Amino acid sequence: MTNNAEQSATVWLENKFHQQSKILLKGQESYYRILQAQGSPYSHKVMTYMHYKGIHYKKIHSNQSDLKWAVEAAGQSIVPVMLSPDDQVMQDSTPIIEYLEAQHPEVSTIPEDPSLAFLMWLIEDFADEYMPRMIMHTRWGNEQNRHTLSHKIARGIVYGVPTMQMQQLAPIILNRQTGFDQHLGLEGEEVRANMDKQVLDLLSILEAHFEQHQFLLGGKPSVADFALYGPLKVHFYEDPQSHEIMETQAPRTCNWIHTIMQLGDTRGCAGQTEFTDWLNLAKGLPKSLSHLLSFIAKTYVPLCKATAKAAASKVKRFETQIDGVIATFTTSQYRAWAFEQLQLRYQNLTPEEQSQLSGALIDSQIMPALMSDGILHSTLFDGFTPPFVKDGIPDARIKYLKEKAKKAL
Repeated sequence: MTNNAEQSATVWLENKFHQQSKILLKGQESYYRILQAQGSPYSHKVMTYMHYKGIHYKKIHSNQSDLKWAVEAAGQSIVPVMLSPDDQVMQDSTPIIEYLEAQHPEVSTIPEDPSLAFLMWLIEDFADEYMPRMIMHTRWGNEQNRHTLSHKIARGIVYGVPTMQMQQLAPIILNRQTGFDQHLGLEGEEVRANMDKQVLDLLSILEAHFEQHQFLLGGKPSVADFALYGPLKVHFYEDPQSHEIMETQAPRTCNWIHTIMQLGDTRGCAGQTEFTDWLNLAKGLPKSLSHLLSFIAKTYVPLCKATAKAAASKVKRFETQIDGVIATFTTSQYRAWAFEQLQLRYQNLTPEEQSQLSGALIDSQIMPALMSDGILHSTLFDGFTPPFVKDGIPDARIKYLKEKAKKAL
């Protein structure tokens, strides 16, 4: 891109940024407005949830100028960012869904049985906090996906920006995304081989489950379905190399993806509208769901426990063993906080409800590991009210970074 073209693009983006901000902050809408990205699993998690619930929203495609608005409104370049009908800024998919569930309780996506609801939140946090490792492995761990997706993401960023070329942006995207390997413990041949095995193991477990059950927790979708749908649809299913694996080895999971995708779609009566009941834990946990819990026990639990310890000790990097293979990760304050929330959900169960789960959690080795080191408090959201963002500061980390930047001026 020439200097003149760069200057022209900058001016165009600045103008569009101010125009888009006026649209997003219009304040005269009776529906939610969600700034999302086609390649964001968390965006699709929230949108498919809203489709199922029948919650009206306006979808806004995020390009470069819109992400600049996200930094101003939510403190960081992140999607989804959502505006409520009364112009409150919201970010972070899980708190957004919890807020929406309280505001729109009809068509519940959380089981009435607290024990089953805990399993739902366990699977949901696995999808949010461990699946990123798996999908970043498949997306950037082979040449076909790397080449295709660097161009696809670039196309989204330059959407509506005629002076910018995706061919010139794609190599930058590729270099940036590959850099996440060190953060997600994806370095080394042994790790990569193990990740290939994990992908096949997870798909095999899901295939067996969907042979007997339409959704993860029985006959209707829960928050766990929407959370797992995001990475499976946006990454595994849509990326060319992993798509082949899914179509040839996980056809029932592909059908589940299409079912979730069409929920709430009234065009030609495409979306499913009749559902059956949740699983009844009194009758025992299905073997396929027990296998999923065992997979979570050897992947998600050790990573999140080690993250919580590192965050509490203020260590930036740490080693831990996942599925028998040692890997090095960067400490995520958010992952530590999310794991604490899951532990608190378990702690808040009554003794009878914990007893109802004990067999399944012990057999799968979720317990005692989940609670064995106690609950390590994360201060990330102390004094904040997720999902709401005030004055462009969503959490303590962003507040610290902004204050540090001011001092440096």
